[in-house]
Amino acid sequence: MKDNMFLILGGDNRSLYLGEYLENKGFKVCYYAFNHTECYPSLEVAIDESDVIILPLPFTKDRLTLNAPLFDEVVLISDILYLLSNKKIVFGGQLPISFCEELDSKNCAYCDYFLLDELAIYNAVPTAEGVVQVLIEELPITIHGMKCAVLGYGRVGRVLAATLSSLGAEVTVFARKESAFAEIHASSMKYKHFDALTTEFNNFDAIINTVPVKVLGGAQLSRLNPECVLVEVASAPFGVDFQAAKERAFKVVKAGSLPGKVAPKTAGEIIGRSILPMIRRQNL
Repeated sequence: MKDNMFLILGGDNRSLYLGEYLENKGFKVCYYAFNHTECYPSLEVAIDESDVIILPLPFTKDRLTLNAPLFDEVVLISDILYLLSNKKIVFGGQLPISFCEELDSKNCAYCDYFLLDELAIYNAVPTAEGVVQVLIEELPITIHGMKCAVLGYGRVGRVLAATLSSLGAEVTVFARKESAFAEIHASSMKYKHFDALTTEFNNFDAIINTVPVKVLGGAQLSRLNPECVLVEVASAPFGVDFQAAKERAFKVVKAGSLPGKVAPKTAGEIIGRSILPMIRRQNL
């Protein structure tokens, strides 16, 4: 079952810790596209001798090359696709549609682990801790007593609001659903409907957005304390209108991919825990 070879192909420190996690679980792991790790001599050999290829999160930043910040050379996505076959199983994070279509044409099994619910749930904790770090670095006041808003009450919003509240912040959560309002109320936090961002003046020290849909445009920003710090943790297309915020001189902190920045070992293990059930279902 564990005789198959797993290839960690590119990525940051999360990928290296993911490989370590799999090795500790008894899997055979090899590497490529890292400068200071023992790796295969070429991409061709690495893919040819591997059964499961694990790509980084994100897989690419430019849709042309592999995201490999710990490697001095460039790895082309086209070269990876050329070498893959239906005998391989591919895992990756934020895989472009065009890449997935090419894998489909090759009948190559794959999974975008970034879309897994369990990954998002696990990642909520290091994301919340990363936001705490950002707030400490960017604001001249303590979190205790800080007036802050959390936009959205999904997986990240829930953990983030609870974390800030536990540190003594005065938290207001903006949401849309009545079920969310009931849960927030049960957690002894304040809540408002998103409409209040436009209709009311909101005197917050910081606003943290978790919603990947624009919710802070010009109309909403005009109703905020001009000293308010905006922290964006959502993925594209984001919730903050960055141009409108710049025009109004708001301080905006783009804080994406916090788990990999503040806790790479935990983030790597989270990817491992998320894909392990699928690995076992494949009898690998």
